[in-house]
Amino acid sequence: MFSNNPPPPGVRTAGFLKSPYFQTGEYATDEEEDEVGPVLPGGDMAIEVFELPENEDMFSPSDLDTSKLSHKFKELQAAENEKVRWELEKTQLQQNIEENKERMLKLESYWIEAQTLCHTVNEHLKETQSQYQALEKKYNKAKKLIKDFQQK
Repeated sequence: MFSNNPPPPGVRTAGFLKSPYFQTGEYATDEEEDEVGPVLPGGDMAIEVFELPENEDMFSPSDLDTSKLSHKFKELQAAENEKVRWELEKTQLQQNIEENKERMLKLESYWIEAQTLCHTVNEHLKETQSQYQALEKKYNKAKKLIKDFQQK
């Protein structure tokens, strides 16, 4: 029924020709069954064929209107141009996202540095205020002692 010649181009055959059963006459194992395609009674192999139109003139461009083809071609070109534009915009947006992430990380590090600096300055301010208060008490005490000494 089938010859041993290779199938014509475009016709797909099942992979069971490589099966050990067909090469050695032994049965295939469970692992090999996945590779084996359907076998017809009598040991003939099945060939998968795609359905083609009975009349090849169905696809003849002579039946199609050239203005419709031209219009469809222009629509296709416009769609392809829009697709390219969208892809370029997508690439640009992704690049902007990456740049913004880098800027955000840099700004976040600046923010943390500024908070640390503020905390340090605040501690210095508290220390300076406490020193000022201590000096003010000593000044007032010294001023009182001088006043008392002058009155005596």
